[in-house]
Amino acid sequence: MTDPVIIHIGPDGPVDRALARLFRANGHVAVCHEGGRLASDILYAMGQGTAPLTDWPQARLVAGLFRHKPLWRPPLEAWRCAAFLRDRLPHALFLLTVPPVEPWSLTRVGSDALACHAFDQAHRPDPLPPVALPALWQEQLQDHLDRMQELFADDPRLIVVDLATCPPADLAARLEGVLPLPKVPAARWPDPAPPASGARLMALFDRPDPPSAPPGWAEDVARFCLSGLDPQAPGGIAGLSPLACHWDGQQVRTRGGALRQFTEVAPPGQPPLALAREGRHFKLVRAEGVLNDILRLERRDPVWIDMEDSRWFGSPQGEPLDRPVLCHNRRAGAVNAVLWPLPDQHAIGLPGFDPASPPDDIPFDEKEDRLVWRGMISGSEMSPGVRPRSASHSWLARLSEAATPEAREAAWDGLCRTNRMDFIRRFQGHPDMDVGIVMAHAFRAYAQDPLLAPYCRPRMTRAQMRRFRYQLCLTGYDHGSNFIPALDSHSVLLAEDDGWQVFYSGRFRPWQHFIPVARHLTDLEEKLAWARAHPDDCRAMSQAARTEAAHLRDPTARVRLMQLILDGLAQAR
Repeated sequence: MTDPVIIHIGPDGPVDRALARLFRANGHVAVCHEGGRLASDILYAMGQGTAPLTDWPQARLVAGLFRHKPLWRPPLEAWRCAAFLRDRLPHALFLLTVPPVEPWSLTRVGSDALACHAFDQAHRPDPLPPVALPALWQEQLQDHLDRMQELFADDPRLIVVDLATCPPADLAARLEGVLPLPKVPAARWPDPAPPASGARLMALFDRPDPPSAPPGWAEDVARFCLSGLDPQAPGGIAGLSPLACHWDGQQVRTRGGALRQFTEVAPPGQPPLALAREGRHFKLVRAEGVLNDILRLERRDPVWIDMEDSRWFGSPQGEPLDRPVLCHNRRAGAVNAVLWPLPDQHAIGLPGFDPASPPDDIPFDEKEDRLVWRGMISGSEMSPGVRPRSASHSWLARLSEAATPEAREAAWDGLCRTNRMDFIRRFQGHPDMDVGIVMAHAFRAYAQDPLLAPYCRPRMTRAQMRRFRYQLCLTGYDHGSNFIPALDSHSVLLAEDDGWQVFYSGRFRPWQHFIPVARHLTDLEEKLAWARAHPDDCRAMSQAARTEAAHLRDPTARVRLMQLILDGLAQAR
C-alpha cells in the first residue's frame, strides 16, 4: 500500500458508506467495513506491532473501521487508532469527519453498536445501563476529536471535514490534487439524525430492569461449576482438543506450548481486550470470548480453556485431567472439568438469556396440544454403551462424497443410526408432533440431497415454537442448545436425559422444571401421554422453569458467578 490512500478516522456511521460510494463512482478501490475485518486487522496488528491493512494493497479509501457484530465479541473501533496508523503508514492521508455529536450518538442507538456496547457493559463489575451509553459516546467522540487535533497539529496529512458545513463536492475539490473525484453521486451527506432517533432514545428509558437472581444464586452455581475440582488428581492433558488454549495472563499457547495467533490490545481510551487473528476456527474465537470475560473483570488469572463440544475428559469414558480446564460442557461427575458459560450461546443478550426479549404471551391452555422440535442433524451414531460412535457430520460428508450407489447406501444407513436422524425417521408425520430437520447454514447444501430432503422442514422462530404446548430438547454432540429458550415459555419442556452438564444444569431438576425423557427417546410417547394427562403439573413445571431461567439473565449475578469460578481456581493453584 504505497500509492496514495485515504483512511477514514472519523466515527462509525452512515458517512462510511457515503465515502465508499464517492470513491467507487470515480473508479477508485474503496474498502468499507468488510464485515468488521478492517477493524480486526488494524487492532490485531497494533497488538502485535506489525503492519496493518496488508490484505488491501489496492485500496485508495479505507473506511468503516469498526466491528459491532456479533454482540458477544468486544466492540472494535479502530478509527480511534490513528496514532498507530499514522506511524505505520507514512504515505497515508487521514480523513477526520466530524458529525453533529448528539445526533451521531442517537444514530448509534439504532445500530448494532447499542447491543454490542450494552453487552460489553453488562459483563463488567460496574456496568453502565444502556440509557447512559449515548452520553458516554458523546464524551468519547469529543475526546477523540481533541486527541486528533493534538496528534496531527499542523500535519497536512490530516483532512478535517465538518459534515454539517462541508458537502461531498467540497471534499472532492479538496482531494483533487491527490485523487480525482469529478463524479459526486450525492449532494449531501446522510442525515446524521434519522426521524426515529428520538423514539429510539426514549425506548431505552422504557426498558425493563433485568431480573434479579436470589441471594446465594451465584455461589450455588459456582459450586456446581467447580465440582470435581481436584488439583492433585492424576492424569495429563492428552484429552484436550487440538483447539485447547493455555493463557498465562499475557500470552495464549497451544496444549503443546506453541504461541497461538492471539493478541491483547487496548485501543486509545478503551480497556484492554483479547483478539484472535481473523480466520481462526470459531471454537478458538470462543476461547477469545472467555479471555474477554476475564479481562472485563479486570483480572488476568492463568487458565486452561477448551471450548470444543462434547468434552469427555475427566470422566470414566475420557482421558483423566491433572489440572482444571474451563469448558462449556462436561460429563456428570467429571474431574477437573470446570464449567464456564459458552460465550456464543450462554452470554446475556443472546436468545434465551436476553432480558429485553418479549415473554411468551400464549397461555398454556391456548397452545396447540402437540409437541414441536426443529434442529440440525448433530449428534452421533447410537450405541448401547455410554460413549456414542461416529459423528453425524462424518456420515453427512460420506453421503455427499459417495461415488457408488453402495457407498451412498452405507453412508445413509450410518446417518440413520445417529440419534437425531433416528428420532426424525420414527416420529416425523406423527399426529401429535411437528418435528423436522433444519440444516445449519454451513450444511444447507445437504438439505437438497434426495435422501435427506423429505425430512427437512422450514425454520421456526421462537414465537412459532411457542404456539405448541410441548417443546422437546434433544441431545446433540452434547447438551441441547435449545434447552433454555424452550424452557423459558408457557410450554412445558420434555428433555432427553443425556448425562451432559453445562454451567446452569444444577439449577434445573427433572419433574420440577422439565419432564425427563429416556436416552434415545425410548419413552417419548409415554412421557407425552403423561403430560397430556397432567396439565396442572405441567403448568407448575412451566412456571418454575420460567422463574429459574430468569435468573440466568441477571448481569450482576453473572459477573459474580465468573468471579467466584476464578476465585475457586485460584484457591486450587
